[in-house]
Amino acid sequence: MKILFYLLLIFIFISCNGNSETKTAESSDLEQNSISIENETITENTSTETNQENTENQSKELKTVEDIREEYQSIMSKISEGKIDSTFFNYSCYEESGNVIYFVENGEVRRIKHNSGYEHGGVTKEFFLKDNKVFFIFHDASTWRFDVDAKQENATRDDMTEKRFYIIDNQLIKCLEKEFTIRSSVKNNPTSATVANKEVACSDLAPLMKDYELVLKYKNQKTDMECLD
Repeated sequence: MKILFYLLLIFIFISCNGNSETKTAESSDLEQNSISIENETITENTSTETNQENTENQSKELKTVEDIREEYQSIMSKISEGKIDSTFFNYSCYEESGNVIYFVENGEVRRIKHNSGYEHGGVTKEFFLKDNKVFFIFHDASTWRFDVDAKQENATRDDMTEKRFYIIDNQLIKCLEKEFTIRSSVKNNPTSATVANKEVACSDLAPLMKDYELVLKYKNQKTDMECLD
């Protein structure tokens, strides 16, 4: 009898211990599943917040110079990452030739780059747009000539001028300019990054917009052409 009694106690102990382990394992599985679900939920929320943030940035009005700089940087980053499509055409008109490049995002023109060159120099004009409105214009002009002050024969000098125009509600609110010279006879020439901008009085916006309207009308041009009318 005692033997049967002890065997019964052992059987009960083993059964209870087994159930306890099963419950512990089941509890552990549930906790892991719960953590996994929470992570998925957090990921979805994070993605939603990011999408909302992108939408807000797209609809955000540009009200300050800092807003303009942020929008400019956003466009340039997307271009460098290959997120904005581009098309271009070349043209040749008497002594001037060049090309116009259009950067288009979701059917909207975001940047137009017009490069033109002639015998002794060239000009690059860039227009940055948001909601089909120009908010920033960049001009980069260069002219070259022989450097008569240099000791080297046939040495040249390039005179560079950069202009930056900040626009809000079709009004110029800030204009910057920098000038520097690059000499072929000099080793350590200045670069755009090492020359400080100086703020200058803004002139009339109309000539700048006339340049913009000229290149905008060719946004669907796919083949090379002669003069820009």
